[in-house]
Amino acid sequence: MAMIGDDDRKEITRIFSSQLRDAVTLRFFTQKASPLSAPARQCATCHEAGELLAEVTGMSEKLKLEVYDLVADAEQASKFGIDKIPAVVFEGKNKGVVRYFGIPAGYEFALLIEDLTDLSQGTTHLNAKTRQRLQELNTPVHIRVLVTPT
Repeated sequence: MAMIGDDDRKEITRIFSSQLRDAVTLRFFTQKASPLSAPARQCATCHEAGELLAEVTGMSEKLKLEVYDLVADAEQASKFGIDKIPAVVFEGKNKGVVRYFGIPAGYEFALLIEDLTDLSQGTTHLNAKTRQRLQELNTPVHIRVLVTPT
């Protein structure tokens, strides 16, 4: 069953066809389904996050989804600083690593679509003063944005 409605799918496809320029790779870290259930190791939203990302990336040839298991692909997870799931690492024309932990649903879904177009174009909506200040940084910066469901 599709998670994205037909009208939304049409609009997102239109946005992607007009705004995606270069390829964007989404590296999705999850936990593979197991017939055995160990409550301490279950990921409550991994399945839904994976379905949502598969639907979104299926709307454009410029979007690529790679799926990794947090445990089985521990080396990849460590490389990208992934220690919890679900997680997505975005790679486009961006500098540095952009990671998202959780499921991009609700209000965050619109931001996911906007982020994908920004990553494809190598642009942001930051004003000139902010861009200048960021250029002045000479050490790595780790920024966290926390979102809570309402």
